[in-house]
Amino acid sequence: MSFPVLLGVADSTTKDFSEEEYKSWSGSQKVFQHYKKSISTLLDFLGMKNETLSSEITDFVSIEAASLGKGGYGHTVRIANELGYTGMKAHVIDLGGASVTGAIGQARTILVDNPDAVVLVAAADIPKSAFRQVSDLKMVNETVCHPEFELDNGATLIAMYGLMMKRMMFEDGISLDDLKEITQKFRSNAIGNPRAFYYGQEITEKQMSRPISDPYPTPMIAIVTDHGFATILVSEKKAEEWKSKGLIRKDLKPLHLAGASHAAHSEYFILKGGFDSPSRNSAERLFAQSGYQREEVDYAWIYDCFPGQVIQQSAQYFKLGKKEVVNALKTSSLKLSNGKQIPINQMGGILNYQAAMSISAATGLVDIAVQYGLYAQVADCGKIPAHSPKLSLLGGNGGIDSINSIALFSSERPSSDRKSRPPELSPLTLNKPGADIGEEGVVWSATTVNMNPGFSWKPPYSLALIKLAENRFVLANIHEKDGTMRKSGDELQYDRTRVKIEKEGRRWKAVLL
Repeated sequence: MSFPVLLGVADSTTKDFSEEEYKSWSGSQKVFQHYKKSISTLLDFLGMKNETLSSEITDFVSIEAASLGKGGYGHTVRIANELGYTGMKAHVIDLGGASVTGAIGQARTILVDNPDAVVLVAAADIPKSAFRQVSDLKMVNETVCHPEFELDNGATLIAMYGLMMKRMMFEDGISLDDLKEITQKFRSNAIGNPRAFYYGQEITEKQMSRPISDPYPTPMIAIVTDHGFATILVSEKKAEEWKSKGLIRKDLKPLHLAGASHAAHSEYFILKGGFDSPSRNSAERLFAQSGYQREEVDYAWIYDCFPGQVIQQSAQYFKLGKKEVVNALKTSSLKLSNGKQIPINQMGGILNYQAAMSISAATGLVDIAVQYGLYAQVADCGKIPAHSPKLSLLGGNGGIDSINSIALFSSERPSSDRKSRPPELSPLTLNKPGADIGEEGVVWSATTVNMNPGFSWKPPYSLALIKLAENRFVLANIHEKDGTMRKSGDELQYDRTRVKIEKEGRRWKAVLL
């Protein structure tokens, strides 16, 4: 088998354009210029002419720019035509924040089926340019929150992640100080990188002390930036042919794509019930398919839209306890089950580098490429530790653990001795939302929402996940016995504080007993 290989990676940020010119462009123009810049930089790095790519390309995999509010197959074709590419197959990936790793997986599928294929994977998104007003933040909440079972209770994207984290803190003995240490360490990884969004910016104590939704202050929430990226994948045979013909640099050392997988769960938080995640299954499929063992991984980039996500997904990918993961993450590393210590997120993750909404895992692709000398702009990044890993893992998350994509990269050709095995998957169940009026339950997790632009209530207010009989869950606001709403989720005892469910319009109320 001729394994798929990745030739290089380039990205584009607002720093790559003049400020005056960038401001003058429309949203569509900005997206196109990010495509153009990323691809141009990639080709320069590979020593490849654009005319060569135009004549050789067979497949173009792109990701719809969420900020443009468009949809459909035509996006990829239009962008390809504007770039001067025609005659290829067009593929659109839409897995939310998991799209980049999903696109890499799509390229692998193409190349396994046709080793002669030449696959360009490129995308761009401009959320920082598009989302500027309160109405835009309101739109984000309306997109991710269930209209009947979440939105009317004042749910927000950050509040959902807050509920997940608060339950993890309760179950696994994780403290706010633990989260602060991890956040500070990830910032220190990026602070000396001129291409990072937070270049040279220290986290202040004031920033850390003001949670938007308990326990998350601004430094613990992924940044939103304008970003583009590009990479080319071919078979190892094709890469050698191109070298011999002088179409790419002869000293290039392509990276083998050893495997890729993804798994999906429910779109909405409330339908997951008890915070079930597809990340365990996506990793299980990956390692079962590739024949590699988790303990062979030497480096990893784990999706970190919030510290709780990098904790949860690290634990599920590598079958580790969350508390031991927390302790390792304070040094930007993971300790695997065989005692092996591996570095992760050396460029600071999406908490600090660059991260557009629909292509946020491009941050991870850049991070992985740096480790193998395949990032086109490494000279612009300052000093980033390169660990020369043999095997690296790249993850991607679609938001509130709805979709999880994952890939393995190897510096060496995977051995033919590696055999796939049946995956040992965990069932993902769907919650039956809603409750009967008067039904009783217990508080399972709770947060205090301190910011919800565009919502009719003035924060702060409480938001809680209530566990009912038969392992059912409902999202509700906490009310005192006299009917007044409790502003804070503090002082509620998980698994012990009992409530009675009432309803006001479409809003669920949990009245303390």
